[in-house]
Amino acid sequence: MSRSFIKKVFLIIIVFIALFLIGIFRWVFYGAPIHDFRLWMMEQHFARATTQHPNNSVFLEKKTYLGGPDTHGSGTCIYAVGELRAASLQEDVIRQTYQDIKVKNLPLKVFFADGTDWPQESPFVNWQDELWDMSHVNTNDTLYIVYIATKHPFLGDFRCDD
Repeated sequence: MSRSFIKKVFLIIIVFIALFLIGIFRWVFYGAPIHDFRLWMMEQHFARATTQHPNNSVFLEKKTYLGGPDTHGSGTCIYAVGELRAASLQEDVIRQTYQDIKVKNLPLKVFFADGTDWPQESPFVNWQDELWDMSHVNTNDTLYIVYIATKHPFLGDFRCDD
């Protein structure tokens, strides 16, 4: 074998090892890249699917969440994407608007400030607190969050181990 061939193979091995170490470093200090990609994909699907809002509904804030459902050791990672909106409509009318919409087989859910049907895990508990605080500021409109959420395996990502 020629020396130039051995040098090229050695260089390829060094580059592979460096990329592997960079990947491990990123995973340990930032988190699993697959979670970021999946959340980004959910955001894209949500944006395309939620074009049918009630006529006088006003967008207030975008909501995203990537993290665990509760304290340490859950073994799952929750992805949630949604919007905080306001409308001068009754809750029933708002619910009916989003009733049959699915985003990539995930049902579109609507939650209001009263908190009667909120899941008691993150991020929904935090979102409920924000919605509750905002509902006392503007009493004319119905404030709500429309969102989709799913769970995936933890994959050693510290962001999912709250």
